[in-house]
Amino acid sequence: MKDISPLPIVRFSFYAFIFTIPLETLDIGLESGVWSVSSVVGYFFITVALLQPKVTFGKLPRPLWYFAAYLFVFVSLGIWQKLGDSSGLVGRLSTTIQMVVLFWISYNLFRHERVIRGTFLALSAGCVVLSVLQVGGSAANAVAGGRVSALSQDANSLGSMLGIGLLSLMGLAYGRASQEGDIGWQAWIGFAILAAGIVLSGSRGAFVALVAGIMCLAARPVHKALQVKIWIATVFALLVLVVAAYQNDAVRVRWERTFSEGHMSGRENIMPEAWNMFIQAPIMGWGPGNHIIELGSRFGRKPLDTHNGYLWVLTETGLLGAIPYFFALWLCLDSAWRARHGPEGSLPLALLVCVLLVNMSLTWHSRKILWMVLAYSVASETLLSRRWSFAGPPNATDKVSEPQGYGRYRS
Repeated sequence: MKDISPLPIVRFSFYAFIFTIPLETLDIGLESGVWSVSSVVGYFFITVALLQPKVTFGKLPRPLWYFAAYLFVFVSLGIWQKLGDSSGLVGRLSTTIQMVVLFWISYNLFRHERVIRGTFLALSAGCVVLSVLQVGGSAANAVAGGRVSALSQDANSLGSMLGIGLLSLMGLAYGRASQEGDIGWQAWIGFAILAAGIVLSGSRGAFVALVAGIMCLAARPVHKALQVKIWIATVFALLVLVVAAYQNDAVRVRWERTFSEGHMSGRENIMPEAWNMFIQAPIMGWGPGNHIIELGSRFGRKPLDTHNGYLWVLTETGLLGAIPYFFALWLCLDSAWRARHGPEGSLPLALLVCVLLVNMSLTWHSRKILWMVLAYSVASETLLSRRWSFAGPPNATDKVSEPQGYGRYRS
């Protein structure tokens, strides 16, 4: 039975939501910290998604059950430790539920190829707008050390978001097997704008994650001629980023301090202490909210972020919550790796590796973009499975330039 396509209103409201993710701190005249342009459009999108529940909520991806198990542990520990609103339990619970629902809906929409191109064009466009506001100075704000951000965003988060936008553009041009995703020279115009913003942000973590993501784009199994083209594009992109970063004094000094002094803006002290906290309470952790209060107290400060999404989960819920959460991440990564042979090529792997590395220096476990990429990674494998259902699984003895049977699937 053929899948029902999402209604135009569902697709375009999803695109609008994705477009606003990079601009979520844009002032729209509502209560700051409670309502953002992204949350307003997001609630509208979820409402629209209810118009077609068999499409938007049609399938339950396997990782969803393990994320739900983590959520159950989170709630149970919060209740057991009798944590109140002051710990942020209610707010964190609400946010996590929203992210899981976003993962569920996005997964079902990404099972339709036409949605994927529109989604990443919308995401790239939102990132380009953010970079223009930053580089142009109209909404820029200076950060310590000569760095530049925009819309009052954290410079590291901004740089990471722009990196994901850049990867999306390059992936549409070189990462997907579908010829429909090739946007050619337009991608390089966006690349230049986004690269300028990434360099100005001065984020080392964003730079490392982006470099790893770009290298993953070359992991697509194709014939030699196309492989050479992809490698030339990736090497050129890497050279441009490295040279641009080296030419920026603020960025160069930050890297020099990292290599010579091990300086990581305090993370070199915070993350080892967070790991010690996990060792001290490995099974159930310190509890939602309590873990950042405890971490802050060890430095004589107020609640302190772990600056690492994985340490956040480990210190918050211990192994009880971390095991299902990390296993779900592994399932997403495994799907992205397998999807290299399908119509989405290496783009899911590149984006997922990028956001997972960003989460090494930031706490992005509650960010919309992370859950959207996780959903795309899992859905991309279903497109591969669907191709096999049309053409049969690839035979190891066959020599093909594109994944076997893809031409028949594409038509």
